[in-house]
Formats: sequence, C-alpha cells, structure tokens
Amino acid sequence: MRAINSILMRLAKRAEKLQPEHLVKSFVDVGPTYTLLSSTDNQIMFGRRGTGKTHFLAVLHNDVFNKGIISVPIDMRLIGSTGGIFSDQDIPLSERATRLLSDTLCMVHEVILEYIFEHNLENATETAQLLNDFIEQATTLNIEGISEKETGSSNQFANSTSAKAGFSNIGMSAGLTASEKTTSGDTTKNKVTGKKVLRIHFGAITKLLNKIVSKLPNKELWVLIDEWSETPLDLQPYLAELLRRILFPIPGITVKIAAIAHRCNFMEHDFETNASIGIELGSDASSVINLDEYMVFDNDSEAAKKFFKSLLHRHAIALDKNSICDQEVSLFINDVFSQSSSFDEFVRAVEGVPRDAINIISLAAQTALVSKISIAHIRKSAQKWFQVNKHAALNSRPAAVSLLDRIINEVIGLRKSRGFLISNDKSYELIDYLYDMRIIHVLKQGVSAQNAVGKKYTLYALDYGCYVELMSSRNAPLGLIIESDENDEVQYIEVPKSDYRSVKNSILDLEIDHGQSRLELVTSTEHLQLPNKQKRNTIAVEKPLDKKLLNAIPKNIGTLKITGTIYIPIILVALVLRKAKGFDTSCASDLTKVINEHIVININRPKIATNNMSRELRKDNTLDLDWLVFQKNGRNPLFSLNDKWKKYWKLYFGKTAPRL
Repeated sequence: MRAINSILMRLAKRAEKLQPEHLVKSFVDVGPTYTLLSSTDNQIMFGRRGTGKTHFLAVLHNDVFNKGIISVPIDMRLIGSTGGIFSDQDIPLSERATRLLSDTLCMVHEVILEYIFEHNLENATETAQLLNDFIEQATTLNIEGISEKETGSSNQFANSTSAKAGFSNIGMSAGLTASEKTTSGDTTKNKVTGKKVLRIHFGAITKLLNKIVSKLPNKELWVLIDEWSETPLDLQPYLAELLRRILFPIPGITVKIAAIAHRCNFMEHDFETNASIGIELGSDASSVINLDEYMVFDNDSEAAKKFFKSLLHRHAIALDKNSICDQEVSLFINDVFSQSSSFDEFVRAVEGVPRDAINIISLAAQTALVSKISIAHIRKSAQKWFQVNKHAALNSRPAAVSLLDRIINEVIGLRKSRGFLISNDKSYELIDYLYDMRIIHVLKQGVSAQNAVGKKYTLYALDYGCYVELMSSRNAPLGLIIESDENDEVQYIEVPKSDYRSVKNSILDLEIDHGQSRLELVTSTEHLQLPNKQKRNTIAVEKPLDKKLLNAIPKNIGTLKITGTIYIPIILVALVLRKAKGFDTSCASDLTKVINEHIVININRPKIATNNMSRELRKDNTLDLDWLVFQKNGRNPLFSLNDKWKKYWKLYFGKTAPRL
C-alpha cells in the first residue's frame, strides 16, 4: 500500500472526534466565512450535515480562548435532563423550553466557574459568589398548588414508687425508688400539594449575568451553540426567545448558532394577536452565514478545486508524522491523483460537502491501495458512499424515495440532464428533505427566465451518486440544464446563470405527475433504477497514466520547435498520452486538455489554448505529417496516430519511444 493512501484512509470524518490542535491544522476557510464569523455580532450559521459547521465553531472557540476570552461551546445533543422531557408532548411548551434554557445556563455557569479558578483571576471569589446567585436563579423551583397546615398539642404525666428488701451471705440490703415524669409538646405539620415548576426571573438573571461579564477578562463572553437542529422543532422558537431576552441584550456577550436550514424554526408568529416569539433573522441575529452557497463545482469550478485541494492537503498534513506528504499543495495533489482530471472528477463527486469529500477519498484510497487514485476509483467510491450513507437514510421516507425516482427518470432519463428548476411559488417538504439528506443540491436561487416574467426558480442538481453508474455510458447526462433560444432550439448549459432565455425544458412541475402512477410502487431505494441501466452501451473509462510514461516526455516540450513550430511535438505527445489513456481518436479540445494535464503535473510550463491547438491542426503542414491520421467528423475532426509515430518520436526527441 502507498503510504499516502494509508494517510488518506485515516482522515477523520467528524470534527468533534479531533483534538483542538488537529482541528486548527486541518482547517480550511470558505471564502469570507471565517472573517464574518469572527465578528462580535450575534450570528446564525446554516449548513447541511457535513458542511463543516462544527469545525468552524471549534476553530473559533480555540481562537477566542487563545485571546484570553471565555468561550462556552454548547452541543445541543448533550443538553437536557433524562427522561426525554424535552420531547414529551404532555409537558407544556413553555415549561420544556424553560428547563432547556436552565440546562443551557448551567453549562455557561460551569465553564465560567472552571475558568476563573484555573486561571486564578484576581476577583475569583467575588465572581464565584455572583455565579452562585446566578445558578440559583437559573434553577429555582416554585411549587404551584394547595398548601395545608396541621397544628396539635399533647400533655402526658406519669408517677411510680417501688420498695425492695433482701438477704444474702454478705448481709442485708434494702432500697426505695420513686420516679415522676411529665411530658408536654406542640406539633405543627406543613403539607403542600401541587407541582414543582421552574421559574426564571429574566430581570434578575440578566442583571446578574451583566455583573458577571463585567468581571471577566476583556469583559467578554462568547457562547457557541452547535447542533441547534437537534432541539425539538416546536421548542426552538421558545428557546430562541429566552436566549434573545437573556443573552442578546448584554454588552460583551456574543452568541453564534450553527443550524440546518430546513430543520430549524427560530420564530413563531401568531397572526391573530400579531405577536411573535423567537429570533428574527437579520434583525436580532444581525447576519446569517450559509455554508451551502460555497464549494459546489458547478457554481465556481476553480474556487471549488482550490478549496478541496487545501482540504485534503491540510487534513493529510495534520495526520502525517513521517513527512510523507509534500508541503506544496500542487505536488501533494499530483502525488495522490493519477492525473488532474481525476481530481476534477473528485471535486464533482463531492458536490461541495467536505464530509462527503473525506469519506469518498478515504474509500478511493482503500480501492487504489498501491496506485494513484484514478477516475475509476473515484466513481466506484462515490457510488459506494452514496449507497451506504444516503440510501439507508432515505429508506425511512418512502414518499421521498418515490419523488427521487420521478426526478431521476424525468431529469436524467427524459432530458439527459442532471439539474432541474422548481418554482419558488410553493415550498415542498420532500424537496427540502432530499436537500437536507444531500441527495439534491442547490446551485442557485432566484433564477429567472425571459419567457416567464416575474417568476423565480431555484436551480437544483442531482447528487453525483444518483447517476455515477451512467458516467461511462451513452446515457450519461449531457449537461446541467436545457436552455431554449428564440428559435426554440435547445442547448445544454453547464455553468448556472441567474437569467435564461427559456427554461421550459428544465422546469420540474411537482403538481403534475405526467401519468406516472408506477411511482407509487417505488418506496425503497432498492427499487430505484437508472434509465436503461441494464441495456447501456458502455465506453471505456480512461486509464491512469504510468509514471514511466510521464518521465519519458521531454522536458523541453513547449519550447522545442519542429519545422518552425512548437505545436508539432506538442500534438505528438498529446496523442501518445491520449492513446495511453485508452483513446484511439481525439479532437482538438481533448489534446489541449491532456497536454495541460501534463503541464499541471510539471507546474512550470504555460498552458495551451484550445483555439491555438485547433488552428494548428487545420494547417496543411500539420495535416501532411507522416505519423498523423485525420478523420472528418463535422465541425469536430478527429486525429489519431499510425504505426510510424515511434520512428518520429526518436527523430524529434532523440530517444526511444515509450511502450504503451
């Protein structure tokens, strides 16, 4: 097994399992996210599972703590009493929320108390007394019910006299005893019947907390709440309201909350009374950060590739104890993947989700073992991760499986695309569920079309795992979505836009079932079937390039000229590389791509433009080359090598041609 594959197999899948120093070493920022999160504003950070919310909060906690500021990390999965009272529908919402707040405040008390004694603060005694008062206010129980009082009295008198006489060998003895005992008393009993209810006095506890914060280092306190969505949905507005009343008004307290967008409810509004409880996004919480908006390949391929290069590199470096990984990120990526197209395929497969990325690369390393990771390894691992992780969870919602079956058959089967648009006029719970489960992904919101003025859509893409089996077949998706021009001619679009001419061929209307009554029979992922899955005509998946072949390529490619041009040796090398990958014929863009992959591997050479390659391939002196075969193919002519290429390789480069 390659040592670097061994490291990739051991990458940690969850941030809470890691030590703080490892979290810091492996952290990769997403655009301006960490800068925004580091402000003292109260903020909410949204992101689906696996997008790095816990990692962000852990690094933020570490940075704040290192500045000498007390930070309280709270995992809502671990907050609460036994017995499941927070989910007990028989207990009033207000009482359940108050108990949950009390447990949260107890966590704040515990962290502050531990800090002030560990760091020997000057005013530790005074602060500790304030904390005692604080915890008393946070946990005070009142009894609501009927009070009864019993009063009674008792008097007792006792008198006794006795006389005794006797003889023995020693002599005679006699005795007289008398006793008298009088007892009296009053008894009072208090009996209270009723229910103990937790009452938190907002004014008193806020006043105490304000005093406590004024005694803390830098007069600051950060509260970082993770896994908010684990709180029962009906409780969330009440807990949010209590936090807003107690923590938000105090100068020096900063609150950050990490949540899953479709699994949280920060505000409840009563339209009859026009009253609201909870946190108003954008007002009470001054800014909202959404991690789902970043890192998707289709949105910005270069930004996504840059992020996932750093993600893999930093996670591997953090584990590497034997200096196996190259410190230069580009060289590290070249050592992991067989070619740059393999890395591109990896970034597409992870769909912008860091946890999926770590799991897929770990599985790919297990598959590759002694070789570099190729496209075939990525596809096999992505399919396995989708089936093991996402299929199992999806089976708990048969209706969601039915909907997914419809989307797959309509979008991939009929349209041969992987994206679709849904109108914003109505929300769909099952679509939100598929999104939360990372089965579909949001690429762009607020999309409009010239043929539907005033309408707004959300652009979704199916997860890579939904169609990876088709990637090496003729049934593979041809593009992201279909756009129509003014002549109603369609074309496939790869890069998502905000405005299109016409998107009628890409809209998924969930109100119309198109007569697909068969969908009701699909209630398990075992029944899902890709279009023509059993009858596909497969094409060969490209082979990884051998290291010996890459080393055989002359180092002066890009500067070496044959008959006055650098392109003749470049075209020869490109066709050889394509042939080694398993492709007998290639077009200009194929040759450009493969030569640029080689240039990336050597990192110090300029890239070749496709239009320059096309222009050179149209020239007569190129087409007349003795080793080049030209084949007409409409606007995309194809090129290949004949048996004479080895002779010209030695003629051009002065060494024997590599064996393919």
